Amino acid sequence: MKTQRIASTLFASSLLLGAASLSAPVFSADPTPLVTISGVDHAGINVPDLAEAIAFFQTTFGARIESDITPGAIPDAWKAAFNWHQSSDLKRFVMMRLPDGTGIELFHYSGAQIDHTRPHQDDDGATHIALRTHDVPASFKAIQKAGLKTLNEPVTNADGTQWFYFLTPWGSQIELVGKTKTAN
Repeated sequence: MKTQRIASTLFASSLLLGAASLSAPVFSADPTPLVTISGVDHAGINVPDLAEAIAFFQTTFGARIESDITPGAIPDAWKAAFNWHQSSDLKRFVMMRLPDGTGIELFHYSGAQIDHTRPHQDDDGATHIALRTHDVPASFKAIQKAGLKTLNEPVTNADGTQWFYFLTPWGSQIELVGKTKTAN
């Protein structure tokens, strides 16, 4: 009887493992990537006030406008494919470039179904962008002097990485990150 239970347990376990492997994604530990990338081109952010967001990125980081597009009516098929509300309209989007070449794409949507409530940062879909800076403590002081809300004092990790978070005027989180200066 004991052997039968063990055999039954092993059989059930193997069925579960087999079923799990059938539903597992095709990703593996193979070191060959599916796609070779050369870097991050840009991050996209939905904003409630495009003029305010443009001014924020220009003033805070020295960004410049690369393109400014008013797309017109968006087809319903696109709304479905990109998981947009059917009532949404993409009013305008602007690509900005930071001095290091990183892009920040700002989107302004309108529509009755859009939820303007910011998610908690631990909710699915919540995001932040991390921008590299050469001097985290000086950046922290500049952000505070500008009257922006900082979420923490700069933290230094064991590997010398320093970082802190702050909020944009519309409530998006941005992390500024860098390495501590080492004495030679």
